[in-house]
Amino acid sequence: MPIERFTWQEPGAWRKPCIVHVTMVANNRQPLFGTLMHGAVSVYVEKTPLGQVLIEQQKTMLSLCPEIKILADKIMPDHHHIVLQVTRTMRRSIKEVVRGYMQGCKAEARKLGITGNIYDAPPFFRTLCHKGQLVKMIKYVQDNAERAWLRKQNPDLFRMHRKNIVCGLTFTSLGNHFLLDWPDKQLIEVSRRSTDEQIQKQMDTALALARYGVVTYTAAISKGEQLIARTIREQGFPLVVLLNDGFPKEGSPHEKYYKPGGVYFEACPKGKLLLLEPSEQTFADSNIRNATENMLRKKADAKHFSYTPIPLNSQRYRFMALNEIGRLLCRETDSDAN
Repeated sequence: MPIERFTWQEPGAWRKPCIVHVTMVANNRQPLFGTLMHGAVSVYVEKTPLGQVLIEQQKTMLSLCPEIKILADKIMPDHHHIVLQVTRTMRRSIKEVVRGYMQGCKAEARKLGITGNIYDAPPFFRTLCHKGQLVKMIKYVQDNAERAWLRKQNPDLFRMHRKNIVCGLTFTSLGNHFLLDWPDKQLIEVSRRSTDEQIQKQMDTALALARYGVVTYTAAISKGEQLIARTIREQGFPLVVLLNDGFPKEGSPHEKYYKPGGVYFEACPKGKLLLLEPSEQTFADSNIRNATENMLRKKADAKHFSYTPIPLNSQRYRFMALNEIGRLLCRETDSDAN
């Protein structure tokens, strides 16, 4: 059984039964382990001798640690994944086992004449902690080569743009920027208090418009918005998603290798997705601020509350502002999109 998230801090937790997704990255992201290839029916990685070593060392790890099972693994040119299941409490922690595996890979690399560290950093661990996560873990690992190929074939659609100007506002963006020029747009905004019947009615209207070629904008905050956005995406219609803190910080180690999450990845290479994250200047823009405060004031009046301005960096302000930004983008056809 998976260990609950909070118990990982307890003594000995990493030795107990669990499921862990481990990612190990090659030094400086060099293609040390193989080459991405497209065969007749699928994408695969043609492994280097060092890539073969990684597979052999997995067998060694299993022989030394019979408490472990490998549920999925994938050798990529510049990193590799393993989903490990610890079936019973071990003498060593799973972290120690993985470190031992990496040390074994390094030792075999030296026999191949590869000196220096073959890994960029310590491994990254994702623990299984909620229902449905295991299926996603395994699918992510199994589909890794296909996703890498799609990114390689569609680099512009996966390139992050900083300081992108849209309707006079600045955004970080990724995806198909031509969606900004589409003349027909709809904003999906669903109250948290909406009933299932009300959400379904909005869903039917949104899908009908999408079938006529209308591009859908949403912040995907409430459950109703998330449901409609997911349905729009799953049915292959174009989607523009407004994010709050959705991209890596500029200059961070993850910036260069960022890609959309699994729910959005498939839509991206098809040109059906655009992600927009407003800059701090956009959240503070006077027009956006006035529109957001007017909406907050109306909500307060409807509940017979006196309105008190809230900080621009508060989550409530930002979520409300995302919808106001979306309203502005749907209202105006921009000619400044980069």
